[in-house]
Amino acid sequence: MADLADVTILIACGDRDAAQRRAEMLREAGATVWLDSGEIPQNEQPEVILADGGDPPEPATAGVVRIAAEGPGDVRLPGDVRLPSDVRLPSDATDRELRLACELLAQIVRLRRQQDEGDQLRRRLAEQSLSDPLTGLPNRRAWDRALDVRLAAVAQSGPLCLAVVDLDRFKGINDTHGHATGDAVLRAVADTLRGELRQGDFVARLGGDEFGLLLWVPDGSAAAKAVDRVRASIPDSLTAVGVPSVTASAGHATTAGSESTAADLYAAADAAMHEAKRRGRDCTV
Repeated sequence: MADLADVTILIACGDRDAAQRRAEMLREAGATVWLDSGEIPQNEQPEVILADGGDPPEPATAGVVRIAAEGPGDVRLPGDVRLPSDVRLPSDATDRELRLACELLAQIVRLRRQQDEGDQLRRRLAEQSLSDPLTGLPNRRAWDRALDVRLAAVAQSGPLCLAVVDLDRFKGINDTHGHATGDAVLRAVADTLRGELRQGDFVARLGGDEFGLLLWVPDGSAAAKAVDRVRASIPDSLTAVGVPSVTASAGHATTAGSESTAADLYAAADAAMHEAKRRGRDCTV
């Protein structure tokens, strides 16, 4: 691979003959070179700007090799972050010196690309580790984190309601219509729960056909109304999007002061959900 392969360079020099000569030299090294910002294709930008003194042309976020009219020039990272050791070029720098400076900056550009790609990959992996791939909702790991954060804030924010919502006879959907249809039902339920919650509320898929809600409420009575409203909205919303409709059973528990633990709160809501099943399903306890 040539030294400047895959690097884009804008040459903004007042001396057009010198600019043409430099462009030819850099293209031979594999770079994509533009002599005018108007030549740059849409959605692209130079990673290196070669300027001959004064302020570099836009976009100023690119790395810059500046050939000073008087005094030294410098090489800068994208974002105008100055290197600990600047590469300095005098105004009478030779083409070979100029190319070496561009090659050095090209290495910096590649390192920044690798760093950005690594950061993006780490962010994607972090998001995937906290997301349910089928529904796009937060998963159990994200739920545990969110529950801990909200419990720590109860003293300042007020009572927290934890609700467990479990679909009724969901196995029959898979047995009758197949797992693809069952997946479509789960996605539709997830969309319904997202749409019913207020800003600041939290919903996650806990596993299978079980979902969890975290709601800030003024008291237990308000919690009961909020959970039942969300639960009761599920059948009609599924019918509206053309998937088999199911009802849901819900159980909920509300913190009593700041001493409530995550395990105790979840256990109470889960027990209430199973009581809703025993009472004939399609209800909130």
